Amino acid sequence: MKKLSLILIIVLVFSITACNGRNENPTTSNNDGQNSTVDAICTHDWTEATCNEAKKCTKCGEVSGVALGHTTDSGICYRCNENLSSWEVGEYVDEFKEPTGKKYMIADTIGTFSNSATNGSTLNASLQIDIDNIGIMLWEYGSNLVKGTFDYEEYNITILDESGTKHYFTGIIYKGGTRVYFFEDDRATVISLLRKNDKVKIYLKSSKYSISTYLFTIDTKGFDTIYSSII
Repeated sequence: MKKLSLILIIVLVFSITACNGRNENPTTSNNDGQNSTVDAICTHDWTEATCNEAKKCTKCGEVSGVALGHTTDSGICYRCNENLSSWEVGEYVDEFKEPTGKKYMIADTIGTFSNSATNGSTLNASLQIDIDNIGIMLWEYGSNLVKGTFDYEEYNITILDESGTKHYFTGIIYKGGTRVYFFEDDRATVISLLRKNDKVKIYLKSSKYSISTYLFTIDTKGFDTIYSSII
């Protein structure tokens, strides 16, 4: 009787040990019915980190580190060449809406305008440049596009550079036109100002029949690189 009790105790101990034991090498069965050790560790294959994304394993998707971030003080990233400036490049189309191959660059900004009816109201403005012209578009109250109503109308234009120097020009808008154009003789000077400054302030004054004034700032970072791509 004592021998039987001892045998039962030994069997019970082994049963408990087996239930609580830990399998340090988990296995799976392959197609041949034989067991093989599971490899739970990924041998990472990392992509290179970019300005916008951290490095990432192409096998398991794990991400490591952080994105590099853009490196620029000119509006164009030195590492990836992404345009981070205020300038955008477009292409003119013909009457069939087909590209002409002639490009332009444009920067949009917000400023203020004043006339006999308002003072310091919201202005949307665009500076558009192509190989032939430099033009300014103005939207009073942010939506009313200024158009030429006479055969032509002249504007006094002042550009203030970062050194505080004022440069004086004359612009013209034609009847039905939507842009105040700089005269061709002033083109080189205006381009030079945009190249040499990170920002410029532009002031326009029209006084043919009623005085209207417009003031806005253009962020010129990246101008030189983008201008080179359209000429």
